[in-house]
Amino acid sequence: MLERSDIALMIYIGFMIFAWSIGYIFDSKMIKKTGLFGSQTLIVSVINFSIGFCVILGWFFFSWGVNEFIFFGGLILGIGMLVASQVALLILLLVKKKQMMQIYNNNINNNS
Repeated sequence: MLERSDIALMIYIGFMIFAWSIGYIFDSKMIKKTGLFGSQTLIVSVINFSIGFCVILGWFFFSWGVNEFIFFGGLILGIGMLVASQVALLILLLVKKKQMMQIYNNNINNNS
């Protein structure tokens, strides 16, 4: 049977994945709509970092009184996942940049 900390850890990881997916979906739609890669990527990086920071802060409040090993382990896990999600988001957006900009250019040419 799952303990309270196991369920909290699954929710913790789920929210970090949620933050990454929201960031990617938002950024890809906005780049295709506006054609602004740099500013949209900066905005989504801040959004991803903010949601990740809030999740880590939630973990901090949950695990502070439970166990110091759970606290530090979750803190290291959260920071690692936050850095990994930022890097993965930027790499994926850079890889898909040409495709998204092509969609933007096609939309501009079709609407003109």
